[in-house]
Amino acid sequence: MRALLIIILFGLTQQLWANNNPDSLLLKIDKRNQTIIGGNQDKNKSLREELEKVFQSKGLVLSDSLWQVVRGVIRTNTEGDSSLSVQIGNSKVKIGVIKSGATYTGPEKTFKMTYPNDGEKRINIKNDSLGKALVIHSDGKEEVRVGWNGIHVKDGKEEVHVDWNGVQVKEANGEETKVIWGQDSAKVHPKEKHLNLYERKGMNLYLGLNGLSGKMPEQVIAIYPSPYLATDSELKPTGSRFVSLEFARSATIARGKKSAFKLGYGISFDWYNFMFDHNRVVTKTGSSTTFQPILDAQGNEIQLSKNKLTVSYITLPIMPHFAFSKQSAIQMIGFGGYVSYRMDSWTKTIEEKTENLKRTGSNYNISQVRYGIKAEVALRHFPDLFFNYDLTPLFEKGLGPQLTAFSFGIKLF
Repeated sequence: MRALLIIILFGLTQQLWANNNPDSLLLKIDKRNQTIIGGNQDKNKSLREELEKVFQSKGLVLSDSLWQVVRGVIRTNTEGDSSLSVQIGNSKVKIGVIKSGATYTGPEKTFKMTYPNDGEKRINIKNDSLGKALVIHSDGKEEVRVGWNGIHVKDGKEEVHVDWNGVQVKEANGEETKVIWGQDSAKVHPKEKHLNLYERKGMNLYLGLNGLSGKMPEQVIAIYPSPYLATDSELKPTGSRFVSLEFARSATIARGKKSAFKLGYGISFDWYNFMFDHNRVVTKTGSSTTFQPILDAQGNEIQLSKNKLTVSYITLPIMPHFAFSKQSAIQMIGFGGYVSYRMDSWTKTIEEKTENLKRTGSNYNISQVRYGIKAEVALRHFPDLFFNYDLTPLFEKGLGPQLTAFSFGIKLF
């Protein structure tokens, strides 16, 4: 590539300049902060001490008279830039004094190169700012940039980018090759890029509602308060909310002309809120979990304005899915599963008359590990839809009512 010739030319030029100026010293001083630009600064040392350190490294001495001249340049014309050139023995010292945040452009070097097909071109090399990047232009068009954000080379439709993340090469035909440090390279075909397929990745926020399926156990002994009632599984629909924060990635398994089959994976943090539509609270009594009312001193049932059970999980989802173009009415269809580990669980109640709030934490014999199935559909101009269904009972078998949780809603981001 032509740009590679430019890089080689630049390296040779810098080497020749260094050989021809072995005793030269170029310094840049920030006028406002009175610090040396581009050096390793010691906050405990003054500007003079820093200059003396640099001079000594070159075998030079910063005399009092020279220091007074430098101070005079710094103090005068505080809004502008200035420079100072002095000869110390066989060494030439040039000090640029510039205002804070200003752009400092070093001496521009211009070269001529002759290409077999394009004829003669002029190559300009200069700094773009205070040591942040070196820019190489060809006939006024930027082709190479070298700085803290990496090395970027552009030659017509061909590009090479090297940065902290890895290497990215763009061919003239539109094909891209990406190499992430520590991973294998991956090619992005122009057709897939042109299709602009749906991507299941990044941070996703799930918002929805919860439900419970299953039957409460039949009563064998009539006691009060009864451990279970048929209505204990009834929920307030709008109060039983599901929230999940997921970090997702996906890998392409197969690719077609208009779609791709991918495997989605990631990690999520889920919160299930079950807002019961009655006054009976989930209670752990001995080795079993029952539903019990809160009684006052007279043994009467206390009315509750809020009666909620919350369970939080850390989840590993797996989502095989078909990805279609983002211009399609249906952009993605997926069906997969998940496995979760319970992190915490608690009940929260608020009494209707006194507004007394009570929060009680316990495992409530909730299944420590759960698994289930899930489905997702992505639609154009509409949030993604999801449905989760646990295959594991909410409570451990034999220690509580055999109820199964499910959730549905929309996915954002």
